[in-house]
This record gives sequence, structure tokens and C-alpha cells, in this order.
Amino acid sequence: MKSENTKYEICKGSIIALTLSALYIMNKIKVFLNTWRFVLLAIVTTLVISSCTESTSINKKPIVLGDKSSIVTETDSAALKNYVRDISKKEHDEDDIAKMMVQVDSLKTQQELEASIDSLQPIKGFSIAFKDCKVTFDGIAAKEITAQDPLNQRSVSYVVTKGDLAKMKIKIEGLKDISLKERVFTKLKVADGEKEYLLSDLGRKISDWFNLAGVDNIFVSAGDNSFQFNDLTNKKIKIALDKKLRSKKVEEAEIQAWMKKIAKTNNYTDAPCKLYVSTAQFRLYGVTTKGNKTNKLIQFDIVE
Repeated sequence: MKSENTKYEICKGSIIALTLSALYIMNKIKVFLNTWRFVLLAIVTTLVISSCTESTSINKKPIVLGDKSSIVTETDSAALKNYVRDISKKEHDEDDIAKMMVQVDSLKTQQELEASIDSLQPIKGFSIAFKDCKVTFDGIAAKEITAQDPLNQRSVSYVVTKGDLAKMKIKIEGLKDISLKERVFTKLKVADGEKEYLLSDLGRKISDWFNLAGVDNIFVSAGDNSFQFNDLTNKKIKIALDKKLRSKKVEEAEIQAWMKKIAKTNNYTDAPCKLYVSTAQFRLYGVTTKGNKTNKLIQFDIVE
């Protein structure tokens, strides 16, 4: 009897133990299900921190000047190409500004021509009679230095004896589909009232070729806003002016007066500087009445 009771107690205890074990396991599973997101987040965070630590732990030493390990050894020309414009190239910037100003002047000139084309005064001035066309430059007089024959030449040159090469009207007869380009050579003067001195030592500035604005067969040459000059400093201007004045045997008192006038002159846009066109070249393209393409080169110089 005692043996049976003992077996019963053991069996009962086993059942209780199994029940408690089952409850314990179920409770653990529930806790796990509620916390698995936090565990996963902790694992991912640990991995990220670990990768960051590894990436920042490489090459912790500062860059040393002359260290061959830090020198770029890229040989692919496409990868090494510099797409950033060098802002130190001031002269190229000024050329771009000149082109922009020519475009602005051309648009304005074209608008003025369109508005006044019907009432425009007859263009009178210096005419060149080529074999297949006639070109007239308004308001100037000119002469040839050497004998020329426009009837059989495509390129001619003249010296201006009267008038200005800036913003003059140009009339072209005998051609259609006309295109006219201009290139100017500018020099620098200092001017005060009626007195002017050409600063020869500063040389000249040669522009790019500009397309001129026109309506029908009438065009207008580049204006003052389109003219540019070389880079200058106050010292360069003083030296050039002093040399010019002394070559003209100007009195010392007047020289010093000019030096005061240019004391704050640092560029060609500052007073008393004055730009003027010493040479103007024109390239003319068009189609003749017979349907043939033609082109001409015309040059004017102002001799000081």
C-alpha cells in the first residue's frame, strides 16, 4: 500500500513539475515575442557602430606633404579633366563681356533701325564699288595709300581722313543673304578738354570678330560699349604718360598736373582715359544677283 502511495506521489509530482515547466516556457516565449524588435534593433545598431569604427580607424594619420601614399595616381584623362573654369583668366572674361555688350548694342541698334528704317536719312559717305556689290560707310572720308582695284580685288584697305569708326551706318547694295562681321583694334588716350595724348607704349587691343546688327541691307558698326583694352595698373599708365609727355617736350608743371589727374586712374574705364578705334576690319558675306556666293575684307585705319 505504501509502495502504491509512493508511486502516486512521484507521479503527481512529475505532473506538477511538467505543468510548471510548460508555464515557464510559454512565459519566456511571450516575453521573446514582445522584445524581438528591440533585440533586432540592438543587433543592427551594433553592426553599424562596428562598421563606422572600422572605416574611421583606417588611415588615421594626418596627410604629410610629399607622402607618396597620398599622391593621386589616376591616369584616365577623362577622370582628370578639369571642368571648372579658371577665374584667374581675366582677359578671357573681358572678351566674354565684350561679346555680351556687342550683343546688347546690336539688339538695341536693330530695334532703333527697325523703328526708323522708313524715315532713315540717305546714307552718304565713303563708297567702295566692287565688281558684284557696293558698300557705303556713312559719315567718313578715306583714301587709299597704295593703288587698289576693288573691281578685281576682294580685299581693300584705306586710311580715314575724316570721321569716327564707332557706330557708323553701313549700306550694302547688290547682295542678298548678307552677313557682316567686324573686328576692332583699340588704343588708349588720356584726354582733358581739347588736349589728348596717345599712350603708345601701352599697345593696342584686338577684339574677336563680332556679328553686326542690321535691317535689310543696312548695318551699324560696333559702339563704344563694345570696346575693351588690355589689363592696366596705375603704374603702367603713369610710366606711359610720362614718356609721352616728355617726348612731346611738355613743360614740367604740366607733366605734374597730368600726374595728379591720373593719381587714382587704375583702368582704361577710369578718367581721364579714353578708348578709340585705330583700326576696323569688316568681313562681308553674301549672294550676288547671279546666285554666286561672295566675300570681301575691308580695313580702315586712323593714323595718329
